[in-house]
Amino acid sequence: MTTRLEELTDEYISVLISYFDTHDEAALTFAYELGRRALSEGLGVLDMAALHRAAVGALVLPAPPVDQPRFADALLTCFNELLAPFEISLHGYRAALAASEERFQLAVSGSTAGLWDWNPQTDEMYFSPHFKGIMGYADHELANERLGHVNAIHPDDVARVTQSLDAHLERRDTYNVEYRIRTKSGEFRWIQSRGQALWSPSGAPYRMVGWIMDITDRKRDEEALRISREELRRLSAHIQQIREEEKARIARELHDDLGQQLTALKMAVTLLEHRKPDPSAPALSRDELDGIYGLIDQLIDSVRRIASDLRPVMLDDLGPIPAIEWLANEFSARYNVRVIRHIDAETITFNQASRIEVFRMVQEALTNVARHSGATEVVLDIIRDEPNCILRIVDNGRGAAREGRRGRHSFGLLGMRERAMLLGGELEIRTAPGAGFALTATLPLSAVEDKAPPE
Repeated sequence: MTTRLEELTDEYISVLISYFDTHDEAALTFAYELGRRALSEGLGVLDMAALHRAAVGALVLPAPPVDQPRFADALLTCFNELLAPFEISLHGYRAALAASEERFQLAVSGSTAGLWDWNPQTDEMYFSPHFKGIMGYADHELANERLGHVNAIHPDDVARVTQSLDAHLERRDTYNVEYRIRTKSGEFRWIQSRGQALWSPSGAPYRMVGWIMDITDRKRDEEALRISREELRRLSAHIQQIREEEKARIARELHDDLGQQLTALKMAVTLLEHRKPDPSAPALSRDELDGIYGLIDQLIDSVRRIASDLRPVMLDDLGPIPAIEWLANEFSARYNVRVIRHIDAETITFNQASRIEVFRMVQEALTNVARHSGATEVVLDIIRDEPNCILRIVDNGRGAAREGRRGRHSFGLLGMRERAMLLGGELEIRTAPGAGFALTATLPLSAVEDKAPPE
């Protein structure tokens, strides 16, 4: 028994003697204060039991047998007062523990993350209800067993998760890993898992707590963004290539067509210049004039044709529908492909911004048909379907497998999709081997039509 406990024992015996003699409440109050002091000094219930046992040995056992029951009752009353501060403190600890557990349960139930708690020594594991919900299970459908989660990890991700966990437990690296898990329905979803272990003084991990979050939507968005950026890079490179090809085509047109015609016109003028003068003959014969006029007409036709290929004049003068009609006629005549048209020409008033976009989409679609489809018939629809304008081009060509590698014509489809997006719409592509291509652009009328003038 320590010196301090011996001092308290002496004080306790004095309290008992006073209470035996007077049964005064003041003695009980002093016993309570004695217990409170012992608690504040760090003594425990076992110390109070030793103190009480010493008092029994000093007062009760030496007393005459006739007085022992009275002494025992008085001793029990004083001992209850001595322990009262410890009991009150114990109730406080229990209340604090209950409040802490309640806060933990509220945090678990209100968290958007799935919590887990793992004992590396025993392999015991706890999964919160939301953890199980992320995997598609109700709370009672998934046991709190680590293998229940480990076995659900995608086979391609198991090694990466294991390496990250080992690095955390052995070298205390950060545990933050993304992987796929198989849900109750059989689909795989992406999750992010983070955790923190606790180590004993000897360096052995004895507990690890963490959480998981469903990041499938984020992964899907990241993949879509990656694909979009890749497509934009490819489209940008393709646009540069098309510009160079267009420049080369125009140069050939100018050299082979206009150049030859201008050379022929120059030769005709040179022959006239060096002809021997005949005072009796007219300056120019009708045949000579007709030949020169014919060369000039050919030049004019060539200039108009080249300009129309670049941008039809009627697109600005008459709007996209007449320009598309002209384009379809030219396409049919050049490639011997029938174009069946269903166009609501009178119900849609295209604004200036949408004219060129709609025309180029049709032009690109027909170009793809001519280059790649082997079709003999094309159905072209431009219809009003509130609140949208529907542009649809369907051919009866050879089609393609959607999962196949992108071909050169996919750049044209990318361009069409970009034009549809510029107008706030979207492009749907349907195809299969032997089933042709069906391209449907859904464009909001609010973006393609002229705004009504204010009244």
